[in-house]
Amino acid sequence: MTIEQIWEYGKNRGHSYYSPITSITEFHPDTNSVLVYSATAGLNMAQFARMQVSPILQEFKWNPNAKTPEKEPAVELQFSGTPIGYQALPFDIKSALSK
Repeated sequence: MTIEQIWEYGKNRGHSYYSPITSITEFHPDTNSVLVYSATAGLNMAQFARMQVSPILQEFKWNPNAKTPEKEPAVELQFSGTPIGYQALPFDIKSALSK
């Protein structure tokens, strides 16, 4: 079997963006976008006990011409002062709050 990489993002951002433990990347057809959550961005495993992580949540719009996500995020949120993250799960607020 073979695998073909068609898209990557963040390599140039280095260690502060890299999430060595938990992340999630997921395509959402309802918004025609890719959501990326780097739960442990900036975590240095050698300093695990005393390190504060800065989770990053991004949305990349889908590029239909390239059949890949755009090169830069449409939205990026970086959290600080939070405990270690695990994952982010998008949901429809109207559905969640309706009876």
